[in-house]
Amino acid sequence: MILNLPELIAYRKKDKWGFCDKSKNLIIPAKFDSVGVFTEGFVKVKLNGKWGFINNKGEEITEIKYDEAENFKNGFAKVNLGIKKNNNKVVFSGKWGIINTSGKEVIPVQYNEIGEIFDEIFPVKLNDRWGLINKDGKTITLAKYDKLGKFSEELMPIKLNDKWGFINKNGEEIISNHYNEVGYFQNGIVKVRLNDWWGLINKKGKGITPIKYDEMEDFKDDLIKVKINNQWGYIDKNGTEYFED
Repeated sequence: MILNLPELIAYRKKDKWGFCDKSKNLIIPAKFDSVGVFTEGFVKVKLNGKWGFINNKGEEITEIKYDEAENFKNGFAKVNLGIKKNNNKVVFSGKWGIINTSGKEVIPVQYNEIGEIFDEIFPVKLNDRWGLINKDGKTITLAKYDKLGKFSEELMPIKLNDKWGFINKNGEEIISNHYNEVGYFQNGIVKVRLNDWWGLINKKGKGITPIKYDEMEDFKDDLIKVKINNQWGYIDKNGTEYFED
């Protein structure tokens, strides 16, 4: 019988941990040094200083060999080899990888950092540079960017050589990186800063407004608050100004 949350509860027996049901019947023997909480039908468990994962029948889906592990999210979990801590403070980050619900390392444990998954795509950091890998371990972009933002309306901000642009989910450059700062797409447009001024562009990189505003806030009620010549006013997504000097 496969038990699902919240039927399995972490149960301590002396200094060991297992899992019981609501009637305190021990379902998974108390043999682990530490346990996490079940997410998506799996839980991380610690034994002899190492972490691994079991399912809700107590079966190991991975070897208990990792130095750190995070809970499953969207069918994947981050695992680490080599991390070192002192009083819970990380002193050496080790290397990170990704496992799936079968326990397979779909992304090898070789990256300095791995970001949050979006539409089955992972941001990965290698030697201080960022790239993208899909859930099958296939490289979408090489780890060459200084920074990555988050996908919004299918486009991701990328920083290269201290300038920002945008790529799509295939890693294709959609908007060249020549802006000092960018926002996130809303309603098909995004705010961008060039030198000391802000403006709006669309998904093709075409200007919706001149880049002339001193400050620019985000969309609210289909309007954007902007500052020019020390005065505030509003514009819409077409660049129409609702003020005059």
